[in-house]
Amino acid sequence: MRVACSLSPEEVRIEERPDPVAGPGELVVRLLACGVCGSDVMAPWVARKVPAVLGHELCAEVEQVGDGVRGPAPGTRVVVHHHAPCGECRRCRRGRETLCERFAATALDPGGFAEKIRVPAELVPEVLDVGTLDPERATFVEPLACVLRGLDRAGLRAGDTLLVVGAGTSGLLALAAAEVRGVAAAWVREPRAERLERALALGAERHGNEPVDVALVCTPAPEAIAAGAAAVAPGGTLLLYAPPYPGAPVPLDGFTLYTREIDVRASYSAGPGDMRAALELIASGAVDPAPLVTHRLPLEQTAQALDLQRRGAALKALVVAGSAG
Repeated sequence: MRVACSLSPEEVRIEERPDPVAGPGELVVRLLACGVCGSDVMAPWVARKVPAVLGHELCAEVEQVGDGVRGPAPGTRVVVHHHAPCGECRRCRRGRETLCERFAATALDPGGFAEKIRVPAELVPEVLDVGTLDPERATFVEPLACVLRGLDRAGLRAGDTLLVVGAGTSGLLALAAAEVRGVAAAWVREPRAERLERALALGAERHGNEPVDVALVCTPAPEAIAAGAAAVAPGGTLLLYAPPYPGAPVPLDGFTLYTREIDVRASYSAGPGDMRAALELIASGAVDPAPLVTHRLPLEQTAQALDLQRRGAALKALVVAGSAG
């Protein structure tokens, strides 16, 4: 089989590797489509992993079922989560599943940017049958799940007001999900005209100086974090959705945070419940992510897909099954 292996944050090589085999309790799935995540192109994040086959926003078709698996049959179209918590440790019991040690230790083999992927036994219970949902929409289950967890971490409720800073894929999904939750108003800050227009089309308003209950910052830029913090009303929440660059100072004033009782929170990845909630929203049509896809490239052009996402030339790039025409 072919895989797209990242040798560095910007160098990708197409390699031939043996086809995976499903062992006891495992699955082998065949790539249908895999989204390019912001974490796939964030150099400090990728540098810790390479060489590696990246990609985790995966929709695939079950090809092999290992002994003892009581789940999807061959031919089933599924979404595969790349992490699974133990459900038993103290962090899991406190609702912090994404900080579970087993969560971080589990992964797809070799990754989503491959023709075939082995799903380890720990991940098989988290495989979701997507039915007739098309593969492109299904790739958004994982990113929407991350957004839903972020909104939960921020405590966003019906009747709240929301500011989204950065209208990339995550920011736009957050606006769509917030509307489903019944927010009273949503504002957006976004310098790119085309992305701003997409946010406005989802019902957001261009942010002026309106105070908000929740500011969701979907970019690591320090000035964006500062803008989000400045907009939070007393008693509100600043949610860091994108990881700040390692070692970079975060522009927050402790005196202001204290006197206004502003909560500063972060949100990383998504748990099993978030994945199921996201699939339900997409399958029902309550959130339709299809218009966010701007580029579709075959596996052998994974480097180009990553470059498009890295430069911001793509709102959402997908690596899809098939060869370049």
